[in-house]
Amino acid sequence: MRRLATLVISLLLSFTAYFGIQILIPQYSAAATDLTISAVGDWGCNSNTKKTVSNIKDKSADLVLALGDYSYQPSSKCWFDAIKPIDSKTKINIGNHEDDTKKLLNSYLNHFGLSKQYYSFDFKNVHVLTMATQLDYKSGSKQFNFVKNDLEKASQDPKIKWIIVNLHRPIYASPNGCSASSCEGSKTLRDVYHPLFDKYDVDLVLAGHVHNYQRSFPIKYNDDKPSKPIVTSSNKNNYNNPEGEIYAIVGTGGISFYSLDGKLSFMASQQAIRFGVLHLDITDKKLEASFHENGGSVRDQFSITKSTSSSGTSSSSSSSSALRASSNPSPFSPSSASMKPFALFN
Repeated sequence: MRRLATLVISLLLSFTAYFGIQILIPQYSAAATDLTISAVGDWGCNSNTKKTVSNIKDKSADLVLALGDYSYQPSSKCWFDAIKPIDSKTKINIGNHEDDTKKLLNSYLNHFGLSKQYYSFDFKNVHVLTMATQLDYKSGSKQFNFVKNDLEKASQDPKIKWIIVNLHRPIYASPNGCSASSCEGSKTLRDVYHPLFDKYDVDLVLAGHVHNYQRSFPIKYNDDKPSKPIVTSSNKNNYNNPEGEIYAIVGTGGISFYSLDGKLSFMASQQAIRFGVLHLDITDKKLEASFHENGGSVRDQFSITKSTSSSGTSSSSSSSSALRASSNPSPFSPSSASMKPFALFN
């Protein structure tokens, strides 16, 4: 839409200049904060991987969040070759297959200019926090302190309208055909970080590792029974000022599938038969997400709308979330329209 509007305006200006006609053209500034983020993990180096890259290119993503497990080989080269068309837009988190050897790990860190596995950055009106599930993440660890301080700062920044967390190993996962215990979800991640995500109004938590697609309803941490988080809206697709976060596993980059052997009560959608990508179209007040299989069909979609009103499909969110949604409505300056440098901390 943005490109079409620009083309139409350019043609009108050329036409009027040629014939000496004056036409008042309205400002087209509403899309100044629009952006598209594409997210997927568990890629491999095969024909499915190439289709995943094409899927992302077709969506013209501004930012790609790669959710771990890339080449599945002793070398990273084949994956770097596969993602060349989107390399400059891609930010990674480290999966277990990147951590096989120090040399392999460093090849990924060096390629993407990272000195640490966990980091954060602002991209337009979105704050992205990348966690490292290959490192110590227990309460009191260096990573825990970084995450806590980072989210606290982001939640108080009026320029930030959305907070997205990405990590490799999932916090919640439906029963599946993966034999590793890490594919069951992590009790430690759940009990340490879900309360933090609630406190600091995280909107979306993205993971890979499990080779299928799963997406929850908005959920809050349940102190009484942590394995059964509190569903704050039972609407399948649309959420207005939801409490809690939506958790998604997007392990559909192309390597293989893990069967789904059941469905957690708080999962809204899941599938294990199509590779594909989760695309996020974001403005100041709305996040529209859609899982596009590599063949083109949409397998799941949901939206989060932020407003100062408490009416909608779920209860209103906390005051800090409302502040992020409603304050500083003016368009971003050109200098803030590009990615800011990484914030890397000990």
